[in-house]
Amino acid sequence: MKPLLIFLSLFSLTRGQGTCTADNEQTSCVCSLSDGRKIDLRSVGKQDGATPAFSVQDDKQEYTYTYNPCYSFSSGPCSSVAVCQIDSSGSGRAVATQDGVTFTTDGNGNVVMDYVGGLDGRTAAVTLKCGTGSSKLSFDGEPQELEYAFTLTSQCACPGTCDKDGPSNGGNNGGGGSSKSSDPGVVGIVLLSLAFFAFMAYLITGMVIMKVKYEKTGTDIIPNKQFWLALPFLIKDGVLFTFSPCINAIKNKKGGYSNF
Repeated sequence: MKPLLIFLSLFSLTRGQGTCTADNEQTSCVCSLSDGRKIDLRSVGKQDGATPAFSVQDDKQEYTYTYNPCYSFSSGPCSSVAVCQIDSSGSGRAVATQDGVTFTTDGNGNVVMDYVGGLDGRTAAVTLKCGTGSSKLSFDGEPQELEYAFTLTSQCACPGTCDKDGPSNGGNNGGGGSSKSSDPGVVGIVLLSLAFFAFMAYLITGMVIMKVKYEKTGTDIIPNKQFWLALPFLIKDGVLFTFSPCINAIKNKKGGYSNF
C-alpha cells in the first residue's frame, strides 16, 4: 500500500492539467478543465483600456512587448490589441488581438493561450504556469518568424484559484500585485515528493557504501538496519504514549465513581 501511495503522489505532481475548454462568455480569459476547475485571468488583466498589465523586453533588448490578458488596450503605437511589439525608435505593431483566442496544452501539460490577429499574420502563444507572488511575464523567443512565445506565471494560472475578483482568499494578483500563498495541496505534494526522493537517495547511497566499503551482503547492506527494524515499534510506543491519557480518561469515565 505504501509504494502505491507514493506512486500516486508523484503521478499527481507530474501529470499535465489536461485540455482546458474556453468559457462561452469569456473566451479570452477563462477556461475549464475536465475536473471542473477553471483558470480565470480576469483579475490579472487591466480593464482601463489604456494600460497593459505586463511589459517585457527580448534578450537583445531590441523590442519591448506589452501584454494584457482578457481586455484589449490601446497604448502608444498599438490600438485595440492583446500584445504589442515596440522597437527602440518607438514604432510599434500589433502582435495579436483578443479575438479568436484558443486554449491548447503543451508537451509538459501546461495550458497555452494562442492569440492571432496581429499585423502581417503575427501570432502569440502565452504559456500559463502556476506560481506565487506577483504575476510576471517572460519572453521565450520567436520559435518561427512572426510567432512570439511568452510565459505568464501567476497564482491565477493555478486551476480553481481565482475568479473575476482575484484569488479566492480575496487578494489581488494582477500585474504588480502582492504576494499570495500557494495551493496547500500542491505544496504538500511537492514536499512529499522531495522527502521521498531524499529518502531514496539516502537509501541507495547507504546501500552502496555498505556493499562496497564494508562488504556487507543480504539485508545487512541496508543503512542503519537496526533503526529501521525498530521503527514500527517506536511508532507504536509513541502513539500509545500520546493517546494513553485520553484512553485512561475514557476508562475512568466508564467506570463511574469510586466507593469510599
